[in-house]
Amino acid sequence: MWPVSVLFGVLTQTRHAMFKAGLLRSNSFTVPVIVVGNISVGGTGKTPLVSALVKRLQAAGLKPGIVSRGYGAQKALTPRMIDLQTPVALAGDEPALLARETGVPVCVCVNRSAAVQALIDEQHVNAIVSDDGLQHYAMQRDMEIAVVDGQRGFGNGFLLPAGPLREPVARLKTVQLIAVQRTATTMSSSNRELLASVLVPGKAHPPEGNFFLQLSHLRNLSDDQHIDLASFQGQQVHAVAGLGNPNRFFESLRANGLQFEEHRFPDHHHYAVSELAFDPHAPVVVTGKDAVKISELDMDLRRFYEVVVVADMNNSLNTAIDQLIATCK
Repeated sequence: MWPVSVLFGVLTQTRHAMFKAGLLRSNSFTVPVIVVGNISVGGTGKTPLVSALVKRLQAAGLKPGIVSRGYGAQKALTPRMIDLQTPVALAGDEPALLARETGVPVCVCVNRSAAVQALIDEQHVNAIVSDDGLQHYAMQRDMEIAVVDGQRGFGNGFLLPAGPLREPVARLKTVQLIAVQRTATTMSSSNRELLASVLVPGKAHPPEGNFFLQLSHLRNLSDDQHIDLASFQGQQVHAVAGLGNPNRFFESLRANGLQFEEHRFPDHHHYAVSELAFDPHAPVVVTGKDAVKISELDMDLRRFYEVVVVADMNNSLNTAIDQLIATCK
């Protein structure tokens, strides 16, 4: 597939250059737009970082809104406002999760520019965070935060379809901040070298900071009761993950002392009741993305628990985000 990936790279860079030259239309806005995205496919821990960033914007006195394409939902050709009553089939699992966690206006649309303008016109927001969309150049942005998976890195370093990259690693040189999600394991030496090629000492490069995805507590899907993770230590449970990178979720559970049977599903999977009828009848822990979909099922949810995850940022990332937010005021 390497020849196809070369062609993909040529087309990608040509398209990017046409937007920069004004040959393809790109929409600007009256409020700052921050894109939180990645250059690779698969989960990188982006959604918890979006949630944390939105809360920081709120704490700074701003009224942010979130735009998303709404992956896994019925395609929104026109802007669709999301609230807590919107079915996940219309909202998408990540937008539904972000709406619940942040309480800010969320709009999904395949045309992110239209979603941004709808939030400005209808919700009167004064800052926008785009969940993904680093390659959506029809939407102009003021700041870009690129999220890198500190375990998987950049895979084999090749572009799609020969590898996992949507754009070359050199694209990271043009963003305003690189956020590396750290885990118990680290990325391969070849991937570290690729990242080091961007962060060349003595040369101008974007600031880089780290964050960890911390498992905070469990939330019961039936009565919203919060319990400690340690409550399930020493007993057998079921663990459900419909993620781009389910291994990270399972590894985190093990690191917190849980013993469980794995149940893997495709990313953005929509569940049927029969798929969750596990034997033996034991507690079931699920991701936030899965919880918003499972909560809609007509079934007894008393043994189902969402694992609530928060982004724990190091000092470098905290400082860099504070500086970006300061420019939004």
